[in-house]
Amino acid sequence: MTTAYQANSVIDMDSLIISPFERDDIKDLVEIEGEAFSIPFKEKDFLDIYDSEISNVLVAKAFGKVVGYVSFTVIIDECQIINFATKNEFKRQGVGKRVMEALLAHGKKHGVKKYFLEVRESNYSAIALYEKYGFVPVGISKGHFSAPRENAVLMNLELE
Repeated sequence: MTTAYQANSVIDMDSLIISPFERDDIKDLVEIEGEAFSIPFKEKDFLDIYDSEISNVLVAKAFGKVVGYVSFTVIIDECQIINFATKNEFKRQGVGKRVMEALLAHGKKHGVKKYFLEVRESNYSAIALYEKYGFVPVGISKGHFSAPRENAVLMNLELE
């Protein structure tokens, strides 16, 4: 596969573009899903989100390709984070931080007061990122994830 970037590329955060996804981004999203999740979303799942009035995806683009994203659903003043991932070769470069900041800005603009999500108990880096932005653990969902089976940490962020 030919890509617009080389493995181990370093992203200039000033050139990182974050925006709502477009249909043309779905191929990149499916690729990242396959890297990040044992039961990844398929093209149809993203097409369903694209056609949804309550769900959306914010993508981070560099080198003309999606390098990270967050999918989420907003109902009234609550936002459920569905999936949040960064392409493997761009982890630990600040992509996740920028995506989270964009999500929170988007939520503020749309009156979101509460965010919630489930994260694998072993995903320490994701938990640390969420905690950095004020999310707090509120419970454990036993055996929530499959392939492999694992508990989920339930996390919330409530804004005033």
